[in-house]
Amino acid sequence: MKRFKIITILMVLFCGTALSAKDFDWSECWCNYGGGIQQGDCIVNASAGLWFSDFEYAVYNNFMFIPPVMVEVQFAQPIWKLPFTFGGYAGMRGYSYKINEDEYRYLSVFCGGEAAYHIQLPPKGLDLYAATRVGVNIPFVRPGQEWNPDFFQFGEALGANWFFNEFFGLNLEFGFPFSKFGVSFQF
Repeated sequence: MKRFKIITILMVLFCGTALSAKDFDWSECWCNYGGGIQQGDCIVNASAGLWFSDFEYAVYNNFMFIPPVMVEVQFAQPIWKLPFTFGGYAGMRGYSYKINEDEYRYLSVFCGGEAAYHIQLPPKGLDLYAATRVGVNIPFVRPGQEWNPDFFQFGEALGANWFFNEFFGLNLEFGFPFSKFGVSFQF
């Protein structure tokens, strides 16, 4: 029954994409922004997600975490004919756990810069991208606790924006050091 549902969903997606791709110019998908993004637009994403390294602490007692909450700002600026966005991100995350009688609590703020390459595919509101990030993680630790910080961060991700109109959409992204889901605003 599960396989039947998966096959049905894939067929609906395939047929829907094929119908919307009828008049699509495939030779230009690599050099156009998707989702109605134009040169000079500003895209703001507000998201929450999961941090990759939080999974290693989940095995300890009383593990609790504040998922990463972040804001990204990107500006659409092509290089030659290639559709890129450039910008930055900032956010915070935290967690606590217990080993024997010792309790550890951490809160960190992270920020950095990013660049993303976009492509356009047939559904009109869809914008697919691959992003590269470089940033820092600034920890706030209780006095007396040891922590091996990961101050410098480098990450890559694959993501998508789905814009419902010229202003509002959803954002989904999978990557390292975090994966996220949230809302997108286009100005």
